[in-house]
Amino acid sequence: MLDALSFFHPSLASIAFANESWGWVAIALGLGSMLVLFLSYRHSPLHGGGKWLALALKAVGLILLALALMEPVHLEERAKKKANDLVILADNSSGLSIPFSPEEALSSTQLKDTLTTEVPLLFPGWIETLSDTFRLQTFLFDRTLRRSTDYHDLTFERPNSQLGNALTSIETRFRNRPLAATILLSDGNATDEAALEDWLAGLEDSEAPGAPVYPVIIGKENPEAHDLSLGKIEVETSPFEDARVSLTVEARSIGHRGATASVIVSNRRDEELGRKEIVFPENEGDQTFPVRLRLAAIAPGISFLKVRIEESGSAPQAELTERNNQREVVVNQGAGPYRILYVSGRPNWEYKFIRRSLAKDAEIDLVGLIRIAKREPKFEWRGRSGESSNPLFRGFQSDIPEETQRYDEPVFVRLNTSSPEELRNGFPKSEADLFPHFRAIIFDDVEAAQFSQEQQELIDRFVSRRGGTLIMLGGQESFRAGGWDNTPVGRLLPVYLEAPGRGGPSLEAAFNLTREGWLESWMRLRASQEEEYNRLAYMTPFYAVNRIRAIKPGASVLATLTDSEERALPAIVTQRYGEGKTAAVTIADFWRWGMKDPEQQEELGKTWRQLLRWGVTEVPTRVSLEKEDIDSGGIPMTKLSVRVRDEAFDAQDNASVLLTVTDRDGSSSLLSAEPSLDEPGLFTADYASGESAGYRIEATVLDGEGEEIGSGEVARALNPEANEFARLGPNREQLEKIAALTGGKVIELSEVDQLPDLLRKLDLPVSEVRQHPLWHTPWLFLLALAFFLGEWAVRRRQGIL
Repeated sequence: MLDALSFFHPSLASIAFANESWGWVAIALGLGSMLVLFLSYRHSPLHGGGKWLALALKAVGLILLALALMEPVHLEERAKKKANDLVILADNSSGLSIPFSPEEALSSTQLKDTLTTEVPLLFPGWIETLSDTFRLQTFLFDRTLRRSTDYHDLTFERPNSQLGNALTSIETRFRNRPLAATILLSDGNATDEAALEDWLAGLEDSEAPGAPVYPVIIGKENPEAHDLSLGKIEVETSPFEDARVSLTVEARSIGHRGATASVIVSNRRDEELGRKEIVFPENEGDQTFPVRLRLAAIAPGISFLKVRIEESGSAPQAELTERNNQREVVVNQGAGPYRILYVSGRPNWEYKFIRRSLAKDAEIDLVGLIRIAKREPKFEWRGRSGESSNPLFRGFQSDIPEETQRYDEPVFVRLNTSSPEELRNGFPKSEADLFPHFRAIIFDDVEAAQFSQEQQELIDRFVSRRGGTLIMLGGQESFRAGGWDNTPVGRLLPVYLEAPGRGGPSLEAAFNLTREGWLESWMRLRASQEEEYNRLAYMTPFYAVNRIRAIKPGASVLATLTDSEERALPAIVTQRYGEGKTAAVTIADFWRWGMKDPEQQEELGKTWRQLLRWGVTEVPTRVSLEKEDIDSGGIPMTKLSVRVRDEAFDAQDNASVLLTVTDRDGSSSLLSAEPSLDEPGLFTADYASGESAGYRIEATVLDGEGEEIGSGEVARALNPEANEFARLGPNREQLEKIAALTGGKVIELSEVDQLPDLLRKLDLPVSEVRQHPLWHTPWLFLLALAFFLGEWAVRRRQGIL
């Protein structure tokens, strides 16, 4: 019956019948009345339209009386009192305490006056009105979400506004409860932007967005306001010697149109490391200006750097706050020494220049293994009678036979070894002698026959499994000329070692960077492209080049040589191989570059340092500590992962991992990492930072006997105040997006009194239906009487009573 009524008019759907069992009686009575009425009017003296009008009026009156037998009632659906939840969510962050406009009270004061009265536990009128209908759920949020009894605990002291996490928590808490709506009182600025974006993205993907959110904007825009602040800062490290660290800083301004500002980087001793002047465009509103700084003088290991912005004009304007003018960033340069094993088939110039260049890099430790005599057949007649040792060692340690080389053994000189026993027997033959001690290997003019099959397979595992780096330099016994084709080492090189094409040797070969080489910072020696072009043009040509026919798939040619016959030859080629990487430098007389003049000698040294820095970068150690920063909760979390390897670089479970956390204020605490059930050799731990501004975490790993295996270090800078005050004033765009996606509406703070009427019109989860009987109300019978009187009036008009 309701469906039929609603077909004629939607408002009729609110009419029902309490006594539907009398429906057949009412229908029969109505049909009988219609039949009698039709027969009586069939021979009525009324004529024209009056006849049918009188018939219709009387019929309607009779139908109303028939319907009264079914006891019609009017149904009114309204919210059930105290059955629907209404969340009032207030922002308690310190960002509202900034005097944004001198003409108005603080945003924090306005918010507290809107939510509180002088009497404890007594709400203002608009909230009391809402409490008559809804079950109020009062919350406030800053770093965390928590309940509030009467909002007298609003302090606006914590520099944190976890808006995204607060809305997510409200959605989770009231997921299976009748939540009518959420009233959000905030300026819309969130310190957890990622969490807020995830929450909004979930609304966009959801078919049923849930309860509407009604944002109430706190504060107003002030076009006369002035403020400088720093946004996100990205840190990038590279082997590029003139810019070991690059910072990309997001400089922001309010009202500083055309103003000049300085972005300054300093260390913990306030020593200035870099500065850059910027000029903001002549645009209105908020402005964001990207600034890039390159830093070279950064100490090894972990450093906390201060980045600040300040107006550098002659008459700086007063800012809204200076608490957003500085941020701290963490730079991890790593700490050596990074040991590299240099193996050469003969004493040559290259080793001299490499070693001289590394005198300016205390973090790289070059260990030399240089052959001064090849393996020779043993003939008794070449030495004294009964002498089996090489005459080169005559007179040295003759009482220790194993310390002298025989005729049929090559003679090596060890340089810069860490102990008398290191490399005593030549190139390592086991993983324990090679993997833990070196990060990279350089082969310079040494043939494949010098190494056994087992040693070459060990080198393959050093790169592919241990994650080390192999660099082969050019020479008369390198690449194919040294018999490296069809060997395990040849397979891991980034170039094919087939016979080169026809043609003479490459002479007067000019060095150039490829497109990929320009993109690698460690291949460049100058900051600007023009300076780099001039440097390349001034380089000396080369006359000894190992010609390579082709490179392997996945390899990158970073530099080429163009010889006197205009042939383009690969000069420096790199590739990833398993967990490590390999490089081929086909120039055999790289030293020639440094013989041109002192400036070019310095350029050559810089090139070697950057190449070797690339070689030791990202090479794992026995103990590797990694962190994952999580800001999705109210308290910043750091997930720590410590991977422990044995001397063969296999996962090691028999270890203990101790973590020392040192806060920026100097306090420290201890943690212990637990073994992971998912991965062998992995130990994990979580650290909650609380109110900290930053901290450093050091991991110390002990083996089963209590001996230290190694250590690792990470750090984190939090910048709570800089994040909180990064944007000042109301973020209307953000609040409007929240309202649009949830089906709510943005409300001005002065319009909160309209909320009770606005929320009553919602389609609430829990409602009740009230019945108002119509069948015994006077107006029903008066309406029927009116129709009968109308019929009588029509008959009287035509003179028929």
